Amino acid sequence: MLNIGLLGAGRIGITHAKAVQALPNAKIAKVFDPVDAAAENAIALTGATRATVEEIMADANIHAVIIATPTDLHADQIELAARAGKAIFCEKPVDLDAGRVRDCLKVVEETGAVLMVGFNRRFDPSFARLRAEIDAGAIGDVEMVQITSRDPSAPPVDYIKRSGGLFRDMMIHDLDMAR
Repeated sequence: MLNIGLLGAGRIGITHAKAVQALPNAKIAKVFDPVDAAAENAIALTGATRATVEEIMADANIHAVIIATPTDLHADQIELAARAGKAIFCEKPVDLDAGRVRDCLKVVEETGAVLMVGFNRRFDPSFARLRAEIDAGAIGDVEMVQITSRDPSAPPVDYIKRSGGLFRDMMIHDLDMAR
């Protein structure tokens, strides 16, 4: 059984927890969130126990972590997990500062940690189908692109303040799709 520590039990953390619940050989074993209601929701969903980030990193029975905390915590938590020998899945972005991202990735490289950054819309089946049709010449030469996208609901204001804002956090998917 792959035991996973979930850091952050907000909207995206719960999405990842539900995905893990569907896997036969993995489980969310420990949850960190400073918001009691969020942590309790994740615990009710997964049967995990609540822990601090430090307890999750120190636990040899936790094999991997999902980092779904606010953006400004990602790089530090990636480094903690890398140094603790955990496999890491982190929501994008690693950080808002490119220099900080490079420093963080150096730690990942030096420790030999496994890191995947969640940029999942690139693998959305409808995006892949669109790309295949364009590559096959189904619509001719692409001269102009207009993209409209929406999230299921507006994010909390506190999230927007820490994430880099809607343009940096959400529009990146539109720019990636255009590429």
